[in-house]
Amino acid sequence: MPPVRSVPLPTECLRMIFQNISNDTHCLHTCILVNRSWCRNAMSYLWARPLSTASKHYKLIRTYISCLEDVDKLLIDDQVVVLPDLPQPLFDYASYLTEFRYHRLKWAAELWIKIKDELASSSHNPKAFEITKALSNLLMRKCSKLDTFSIYCEDMPDYTIFSKSPYLSRINKFSCFFSDEYTYRYRECSRNTLDLLQFLPTVCHDIRDLDFRQCDSTQVNLAMKDIIIAIPNLQNFKYYGSKDLIYREEIILLALKSQTNNLSSLFLCRVLINDAIYEILSGCVNLETLVISDCKCSLSIISSTKTKFNLKKLHLELLYHTKLLIQKFGNDNLRSLYLNTLFKNICQTILKSCSNIVEFHCNELKSHESGNLFNLLDNLNFLEKLTLTDMVLGVDSGTDEFYDSLGTHLPPTLKYLNIGQLYKPNKVFGIDQFHHLLKNCKASLETIIINQPIEYNDSDLEHIINYTKQTNSLRFLGLNCLRNNHQQRFKELRENFDVFIIPKYDLKNW
Repeated sequence: MPPVRSVPLPTECLRMIFQNISNDTHCLHTCILVNRSWCRNAMSYLWARPLSTASKHYKLIRTYISCLEDVDKLLIDDQVVVLPDLPQPLFDYASYLTEFRYHRLKWAAELWIKIKDELASSSHNPKAFEITKALSNLLMRKCSKLDTFSIYCEDMPDYTIFSKSPYLSRINKFSCFFSDEYTYRYRECSRNTLDLLQFLPTVCHDIRDLDFRQCDSTQVNLAMKDIIIAIPNLQNFKYYGSKDLIYREEIILLALKSQTNNLSSLFLCRVLINDAIYEILSGCVNLETLVISDCKCSLSIISSTKTKFNLKKLHLELLYHTKLLIQKFGNDNLRSLYLNTLFKNICQTILKSCSNIVEFHCNELKSHESGNLFNLLDNLNFLEKLTLTDMVLGVDSGTDEFYDSLGTHLPPTLKYLNIGQLYKPNKVFGIDQFHHLLKNCKASLETIIINQPIEYNDSDLEHIINYTKQTNSLRFLGLNCLRNNHQQRFKELRENFDVFIIPKYDLKNW
């Protein structure tokens, strides 16, 4: 659940003013004079993870270029790039970085060049590579607070830019991605990626989280295996197999044998879960979170004995064997369950194997499965959080009936309701749906999120206000409104009922 709060956190305010102060010297000078301590905290927040939104904040590239020193500029081919003459920066921005993401830094550099040079496209632009190379050198020299490091095999510079950093050894999260995992080519930049992967085990001993994507290079997969074995205490592992479904798990996943006593979270996508992999799973006695997405499971492992660990979170996104896997992994301690199908026999299995869940997420609920959902809700006595995404409810005429029934069947224990269309274009929540959802709702909801672009009318907001008056429970409301014409209603909810309005950009984080 999101943290309890009734007013925006300072970080949200900082994010909103970021674009105004990062490129406005006068404004920044004013902030410094008014409150030096506040300004230092602002810079520490704004520049800790700027690359997480590089597509929006491409202007940070200009600021980072102003921070380049002679040792960084020497890496730039002056026949390719002529650096702009920029004023000295007010802060040592690079020193605040805690999260380095090479691909987002490069994308931001490409976008900056595209806008500056008025180009139709700047993808694979040599100017972007030269600038990214120099900025990587700057950031790796300065980032004394680094904890997250992510690389992208495409267009990586020489690995010594990273290996010479005195701070690389402190990372606790590492990710390695490939744009095309089954056509890895031995160009110079590909070799640079391999060199870096082979170097990491010599210095990175504090990694807790790993995120790998398989490629068709045996050398790369062996280097990833060596990283797993070299880490003394791997806790969270995320692994994506090949999109061509040619399974090569014998190289990487078998290395998890060395981590069975440590792993607490395991994410597997496009993996063949055979007897060897299941043996590793069975040995993970401290595993609390298991995600199995788009995988194939051997029938022999499904029919074998149950696992010894007690999961708290189970995420199954499969076409087959969902019921059998719930039987295998379900237990009285399971608290969170995510499914993408909800047949009747699956509901019966949930109630038998893991009826104590407090969080349930159903993806792609079909019209013919709605009765199964309602029956499940009637029998989950501890459910507090319900998320329904990408539902397919059929014709529009059936949605009113669905929300009438949903409101009736929401358990009294429920505190959080999230309805969203994340990937599917179907619109299953529209005008007047709040009336159908809330009129018979027995739950005292604290959080309501409708993350689907909708053009609401005043009566929709009136239904929310009336529900808030009746229950005095609502504390957080998130609506993906198409138009910004409900500010007066939002103000009433804030001032009269202490309801925090979740910003649209933050809906996915709640």
